[in-house]
Amino acid sequence: MTVIGLLSRNDGDPAAVGAVATTTAVPSAAPSPTASSPEPGASTAAEPSPSASEPETTADDDTSGRECDPAEIVVEAKTDAQAYAPGQEPVLSLVVRNESGTACAVNVGTSQMEFVVADPADRIFSSTDCQQAPQDLERVLEPGAEEVATLEWERTRTTPGCASVEPVPEGGTYALTTRLGGLTSGTTSFVLDG
Repeated sequence: MTVIGLLSRNDGDPAAVGAVATTTAVPSAAPSPTASSPEPGASTAAEPSPSASEPETTADDDTSGRECDPAEIVVEAKTDAQAYAPGQEPVLSLVVRNESGTACAVNVGTSQMEFVVADPADRIFSSTDCQQAPQDLERVLEPGAEEVATLEWERTRTTPGCASVEPVPEGGTYALTTRLGGLTSGTTSFVLDG
């Protein structure tokens, strides 16, 4: 199971976890070379993922503020390292930041998120390929505040419709792009060692 954790941050300092959606954004299709697999990576049939649990509601979930103007929101893609040893699983992050001068509400639910990994010649992985029960989560972001969603990628492939895929990604340089609704990040590169 993959856990997408949503962490609220203000002015760059960690705050209390606002909501943790225990979401299999990408369910298992088959065992991968690592312990458990949230994405297809072998030639066996896809296994259904558990549905996302209802995110916990906290005091700062108040959605009475105005909706964020997309021009005021920045989406970034990050990884927890620049290179990964064989068998080491990258932790992918989607960062959403309010760059306006006032608080505003944005949907940061799994229904709006996508993590995409590609190499120069191929789309390798998307968190939406095998997603089940995506959820909305409206949050109010204060000026300068961030929401960070993370996903542990177990170095396996996915395809649209969650069809099984035989080859697993080989060593090389990959690019991560993240999306929240209609907003897309730039790419960030990382290396998988063979």
